[in-house]
This record gives sequence, structure tokens and C-alpha cells, in this order.
Amino acid sequence: MQQSEQPRTGRVVYWQDVKGFGFLFCQQSQQKLFFHIRDFVTKSARPKLGDEVQFCPGTDKRGRPIAIQLQFTEADKQQPQPNKTSQSIDLGYAEDVSLYFRSGFLMLLVIALLFGSLPFVLPILYLEASLFTYWLYQQDKAAAISGQVQRLPEESLQLYSLIGGWPGALLAQKKLAHKRRKFRFQREFWLVVLGNALLIAWLLSQHGQEFIGRLALFGS
Repeated sequence: MQQSEQPRTGRVVYWQDVKGFGFLFCQQSQQKLFFHIRDFVTKSARPKLGDEVQFCPGTDKRGRPIAIQLQFTEADKQQPQPNKTSQSIDLGYAEDVSLYFRSGFLMLLVIALLFGSLPFVLPILYLEASLFTYWLYQQDKAAAISGQVQRLPEESLQLYSLIGGWPGALLAQKKLAHKRRKFRFQREFWLVVLGNALLIAWLLSQHGQEFIGRLALFGS
């Protein structure tokens, strides 16, 4: 990112707290500029609609004007800021729920295999895994926004994409703007998607159907 030397002032006209970005209206240039929570000088800062901020003009990777090096003006510094420590995300709870979900998911998968009904149950498994994976992304994104040191391991997020939750992960990456810029994570994610596509193609093939039939103990 590039920035100029002279700071400017603006007022927040849009703020999406979950995704951690918003827009401000610059008083000097009369422009509406994008800004992100990570570009605040004070990492614990939480803007809200109507806040007046000081910033430096900058550009993103595509050369579009944005606001960086943001900080609240003296007037807004006097306003009480919300206490985010009381809103910290309990990732221990998310990990406990993950354990229960894995157990239930595995049990349902085994039952589907034993009854030879995996092709019919597979859409349900994908839907459940996608909804749960999206929720995990939400929890990790909220923890990132609040500045928590504790985060969900990336391996866990990839695991739930691997077992069928990749559609939910893909939706979360787009809507929550989370994990999209990490090359290594994205490389692993798309390998997971490719592996899932190949597995589904094989399960629907004649060889896959024969394999499922051999595993079925209670099917007709």
C-alpha cells in the first residue's frame, strides 16, 4: 500500500463490524473511502457509525484510494468506547462443539455405509458440514476482529472443509472476507475442494457403487 504524508479527517458513514471494514467520507476530498479495522493505529479501536477519524490517504493493490493509519480525533477520543473484553469469543466452546459434531457426523456416516444409503445421505452430510464450517469461520473471524490471541487452528477449518463443509467455507470466505488472502491456506483449501470433487465422482461411478454395496451389511 502507498500513502501520502498529510493526514486528513473523515466521518464513518458505513461500518460492518463482523467483517471488520467500512467506509468514511473524507472532508477534504469529498470522497467516500474504504477502510479496514487492521489499518487502525490502535489495534483495540472499534469504530462505529458517525465517528470522526484522522487518517492518511493510501491505495490498495489495485491502485484504488483507501484510508489507512486511522485513529480517532481528539473529540471522539473523549467518547467512551465499548468494552470489547466482555465480548471476547469463547473458542473453547467452539472446539467442544466441534468434538460433538465430529462424533455425530462419523456416526451418521458409518450408519449410511452399513445400510448402503451413502449416495442418498451424502447431500445431508454436505449441508450439515457446510453450515457448521460457516459457523466456525464466523467464530474465528470474530476472534480476529476482537484482537484475541487464541484462534481456531487452520487445520481444523480445513478438516471440516475436507469432510464436506467446503461449500460453507467458500461462502464464509467471500461473505466474511476471512482467510482469502493467505496463499498457503487457499492452496490447501482448493486441493481439498478438488479431492472432494474426485471422491464424489468416484462414489457415483460403477466402481464406487460396487464398493458401497460391499460395505453394506443391512441393505437389500
